[in-house]
Amino acid sequence: MQKGNKIAILMTWYGPLPPYFDAWLRSAEKNPDVDFLCFSDADIQSASPNIICHRMSFEEQVELCAEKMKRKVSFAGAYKFCDARPFFGIIFEDYLKDYDFWGYCDIDLVFGKIRNFLTDDLLEKTERFFPYGHLSVFKNDEKMKHLYDLPGGIYSMQEIFEGKEKTTPEEYGGINRICQKNHISWYTQPDFADFKVFYPNRLEMGHGKPNYQKQIFVWQDGRAWQIYEENGVQKRQELIYMHWQKRKPVLEGTLTEQAYMILAPDRIYVSEDPQILETIDYEKWNPSLSEKQKKQCKGRYLRKKLLDFAKSDMGTKRIWLRQKIYKKLEFNRSYT
Repeated sequence: MQKGNKIAILMTWYGPLPPYFDAWLRSAEKNPDVDFLCFSDADIQSASPNIICHRMSFEEQVELCAEKMKRKVSFAGAYKFCDARPFFGIIFEDYLKDYDFWGYCDIDLVFGKIRNFLTDDLLEKTERFFPYGHLSVFKNDEKMKHLYDLPGGIYSMQEIFEGKEKTTPEEYGGINRICQKNHISWYTQPDFADFKVFYPNRLEMGHGKPNYQKQIFVWQDGRAWQIYEENGVQKRQELIYMHWQKRKPVLEGTLTEQAYMILAPDRIYVSEDPQILETIDYEKWNPSLSEKQKKQCKGRYLRKKLLDFAKSDMGTKRIWLRQKIYKKLEFNRSYT
């Protein structure tokens, strides 16, 4: 039962569920003071009262979007539908009437204890939380529902709802820029682990978060942890969630009530054995990389990105270049 400010986080997914979905679901179930509203054509089963499932086809979802936005909507697929996220407060308003805050999230992550971070004191003075699509939370009022009506967005409504190119208005070129320019009270601390995409065989946090040669990432008793060794001493840092973007880890083991999860670069290992965490084999679960190896990994990743850009259609190229130009202009205004 939720106390204080009531929060709903919306999850949308169309098509077969990925092999790691049960890890996301278990971590959501372990947040009883947050409701998760799942809109999907998949048969999602959960006995937890905070998991509220609405069976809906992708076509029905697009129809609802067009009805609520009062405009033509022609999303080509579920990935493009993510462009509608800043408007979920409008699209799903009939489902959000009883909530003080609403948000959206990805499913390639596991949550820690969300309300350990989104406290009532912080909720009372904040309109928006976090700057990325993995998890963003908004105050449920008219201002935040219509945030994109404020100046600052670099994409037109036609590009978002009718264009075939992915614009990503839930991040920099959209509502992030709007929040900056309109002085929205916005919590941006990176309390999460967003793993760098450069390193396929190692998990390291981005966004300026400290990393250690010996570190692993664990979900235990509903909480998410970075466990690391510093000067021979084992320490822990609590996280609101851990996001393994652009990876497809396989879930190994059975998620019993007593089980914990270790996130490895290619798998999510499930165990009840406490000895594994008492004498951690850091190299087994998260192999270290030399600076030379890191440089090589970054080089391969950047070459692939350039090749993907070269192969993309002209519309995608224009969107990408516009994003880069606006970021460059903002940097120049800030530092010259």
